[in-house]
Amino acid sequence: MDKITELMLQLLRCSLNKQQPQLSPISLDEWEKLYWLCRKHGVVTMVYDAIEMLPAEQRPQGDIALSWELSAERTRYHFAHQAQVLSTIRQKAEEAGISLILIKGMSLAQLYPRPDSRPCGDIDIYFPNNYQKGNQILGNPDAPLDGKHSEIVFEGVNVENHLHFLDLNYLSQHRAEKYIIKSLKDATPEGFLPPMGNLVYLLMHTVCHLTAKVKLPLRNVLDWGIFLKSHQEQLDPEECHKVMRYIHMNDAFNMLTLVAGEFIGADLSRYTDKEKIRTNDVAKFRNMILNKDYLPSVPKEIKGLKRLKVRYKRNKQRRWLYRYLPSSKLERIFGFICNMFR
Repeated sequence: MDKITELMLQLLRCSLNKQQPQLSPISLDEWEKLYWLCRKHGVVTMVYDAIEMLPAEQRPQGDIALSWELSAERTRYHFAHQAQVLSTIRQKAEEAGISLILIKGMSLAQLYPRPDSRPCGDIDIYFPNNYQKGNQILGNPDAPLDGKHSEIVFEGVNVENHLHFLDLNYLSQHRAEKYIIKSLKDATPEGFLPPMGNLVYLLMHTVCHLTAKVKLPLRNVLDWGIFLKSHQEQLDPEECHKVMRYIHMNDAFNMLTLVAGEFIGADLSRYTDKEKIRTNDVAKFRNMILNKDYLPSVPKEIKGLKRLKVRYKRNKQRRWLYRYLPSSKLERIFGFICNMFR
């Protein structure tokens, strides 16, 4: 791991654990490289929280200091606007007599030391048994009645009204969806999923990035670690593994938890079964996230057998990753073959 990446993780841990950073001298060039790396991973404001704990003489200076400050201010302004819009949606739902479940970014932000430092791209909502009414509340009664969710711009903010919590392409996702819906009876008064239901949802949502784009953003891994750390009293490790076995996601659960614990500087070992973690995969997993070591798409101009050969080679490079996807061995083989011809 290079020095700038290590510095980013060090400052993230300080920010997420409210600890005073202890840094060696950092050059202006290194501050600039750090800024752009944090921009790349969407964690500028979280890292800036740690920078603000430093003595004035240790902080970045000049134009790069202004870049940090303006980026943080922009993130917090956007979050405040989203919070205001969410309040309006909650009020409209209450007036319509329907309940609302807040999921993903805006709900997870509440678990961070400073919620408005966690960037949120949009607002994700689930109206139990009232998907169409939800679309009406958001001002678009003609939104599609199929697919995973509708996308509606409400008061300048993109809102995703979910018909389903998950993509339903694999058996694991179908089982997880049923489990989450069943858990809604224990949703919190504030409109959040109960801990076990949220555990299943967040794991499947995080792994969804791997299934859809073979990409896993750092911020999603941080979310996973913060969630587990914040709910250690409510989540029983044995029950967690029991549910993971039911949805065939034990490998992904163990790997994500191990790496997330490293990234946020928290001991999450009570959740992991280290004997079942493939140590050779840990470095690959970590590298894929931190270096965005994703497979490039196959150029459209490549046709015929040559395209088939390129796709085969490409898929084979990520064969190790299939172990962590929400699919059975048969589904993986079928998916591997189908991907060859796309």
